[in-house]
Amino acid sequence: MKLKYIFTILAAAAMFTSCNKEEILTYDNGTRYLSFNSNKVEVSFSKYPGETTIQYPVVVKSSGYSEKEMIYKIAVSAQNTTAQAADYALPATFTMPAKAVTDTFYVSLNYSSKLDSETMKLTLAIEANENFLEGETESRTFELNFNNALTKPNWWSSTVTNYYLGSYSDLKYKYFLQATKVDLDESASTSVIRHYALIFKAWLAEQAAAGNTITEADGTPMTVPAGGK
Repeated sequence: MKLKYIFTILAAAAMFTSCNKEEILTYDNGTRYLSFNSNKVEVSFSKYPGETTIQYPVVVKSSGYSEKEMIYKIAVSAQNTTAQAADYALPATFTMPAKAVTDTFYVSLNYSSKLDSETMKLTLAIEANENFLEGETESRTFELNFNNALTKPNWWSSTVTNYYLGSYSDLKYKYFLQATKVDLDESASTSVIRHYALIFKAWLAEQAAAGNTITEADGTPMTVPAGGK
């Protein structure tokens, strides 16, 4: 009985070791699944003053790595896309670096006047090939909406309104982006926001000194409260 018990333990240990080896081999050399790192984003040309093409980064992740570079493919989901061929450019293939499990590729978005009043949708999809299969269903597509519209950013809070930039308007935000050449996000601290508000204020003063006073839609001079009068 005792001998049988020992054999049972040894057999279980051997099976465990075998499974571990198989998992390692699968991770390095077996089936790999490719997924997008996020599902949806909105991009506005208004945040890239003067640019007619935006190289937008998209991140993909693999369930396993390889010792060598691996080609992967991204396709356009025609049934879920309103953008026309002239509105974007997407390379035929991309390369996952050796020993990497993530990669960033770029899709070119092209400006046209229709973006002033419309939002174009470009839906990308993982395309299975000999190196990668499609990942989980909810991560197989990436929806990219792009236009030339401005919307109030989340970081423009009541504190920003009262102490740094004043009341929000699309026109003020447009000139803020033009003057600072930076688009802040929600992680921006008040000190960072104040820094760029002062840059914007100096720019407004420079424009006025040059005889090009920047005004609000109602014709009043555009001002910001940062730094006092």
